[in-house]
Amino acid sequence: MREPGIILVESSPYESALAYLALTQTTSSVVQAPDLRAAARLASSGGVGLAILGPRAITRVSSRQLRALQIPAVGIGVHLSDVDERRALAAGVCAVYERPRGWKAYLALLEEIHHAVQARPGEGAARLSPHHRLGMKGD
Repeated sequence: MREPGIILVESSPYESALAYLALTQTTSSVVQAPDLRAAARLASSGGVGLAILGPRAITRVSSRQLRALQIPAVGIGVHLSDVDERRALAAGVCAVYERPRGWKAYLALLEEIHHAVQARPGEGAARLSPHHRLGMKGD
């Protein structure tokens, strides 16, 4: 059985390239979407089990968009405000993480997220810590 893929929702070329390179180290199927509307279209085609939202998607996400997505969503960003983090969590994002600066730490975070979701489809994302911000307050 093929593992479900990941949709990367990111509009910044730099963050998108960095996340794509890191994700391809942990999963064989990564597709990119510039926004949540495009991500929902990709998710509806099947074969995808997780959406990873970049900073811009985190700040703009709504519960309606997440319902349309129909797969778990996790946010990873840099310099996220507490307001943006709380709003994303209230909208239904499973967890919001501060992107680690180091490459190995970033890969470890993505692997942790991927394994948690893969462990039990539909339940794995619930096992993620919703306020896990590496190197930030709350650790």
